[in-house]
Amino acid sequence: MIYYSVNLKQYSQAIIGMASNEYELASPILKLEIEDAKKLIAKWIDRYHLLETPQQTYRRRLNGEPVFSLSVYFYSNMKNSDESQHWQEFQSFDENYKKNARVQLFCRTNDLFLYDDESNKVLNIKEKKDIAKINNKINSLIPSAEIFDFLGNLKITCRHYELVRITKPKKSIKELKAHAWEQTKHSTDWTWRLTEKAYKDQCAQGERVVLRFQNLLEKEASLEEKSRYFERHFRALEGFLGYRGVRQQIGTMYHQERRLFKNKYEIDWSNHGARKLNLAYLKKLKNTIPNNSALDEAIEVFYVLSREHIQKQYQTWLEKNESK
Repeated sequence: MIYYSVNLKQYSQAIIGMASNEYELASPILKLEIEDAKKLIAKWIDRYHLLETPQQTYRRRLNGEPVFSLSVYFYSNMKNSDESQHWQEFQSFDENYKKNARVQLFCRTNDLFLYDDESNKVLNIKEKKDIAKINNKINSLIPSAEIFDFLGNLKITCRHYELVRITKPKKSIKELKAHAWEQTKHSTDWTWRLTEKAYKDQCAQGERVVLRFQNLLEKEASLEEKSRYFERHFRALEGFLGYRGVRQQIGTMYHQERRLFKNKYEIDWSNHGARKLNLAYLKKLKNTIPNNSALDEAIEVFYVLSREHIQKQYQTWLEKNESK
């Protein structure tokens, strides 16, 4: 299966979907220009049987073969990142934007494939010592195959986010057995969270918001002014992707800020313009480009969407400068 994405939400959901569907081995991420990506993907389609039907994939797994899926995330970059340059220089998408693809292969195995005759045991994809044997088994079926590793050993990040495995809560052996914890879906779920740097940066921003509130107190600002002051910050917190891991981090930040405010000013910020957060859950998005679309068709859809996006940005720039 080939999963195409044209924005961060679609990409993050595609990765979560594969991880939750037991595609827990992955190759390193490659960031390529479109033309280079086309050549590589065309080769991978044949090598890894990426366009086979679910029935064909199921039969391969029954035969003890690994099966593969591919994530293709299209994105664009300005050739000249100097924002002081006139927007008119960038209004031509085809001439002034680099078109790129972020590609990564995912592999799903089963116990039949992972059984090792030499040790008479099933290899553990989470153990680094077994990964080399697993890659050898893959290479015996698919010569010149990519090198794969367990998702938990890879650092999969995109912008401010990183993929992490949800850990099991601490429970006694008795509780685990009573609730068949190993068969519980949530024991192996994956989620996205803010990277360490993004989390620290956002915490620092929250601290600045609290400390600068002193200016509003000194000028005896109205409740309406205080509310506007907090609103921009709260909207920024609510704007992060609504994954479980992110929501937990944002909730922690919010309560840290509230405590800092209480300790510094000895007042409750809810009486001075602050409000509760409304953290949204990220709903399942419909793919802009259908899975397994022909590669040239997928790229053309990406180009069309990107041109529309750039044109909207250009129109916004025009309106902003005409109003000055």
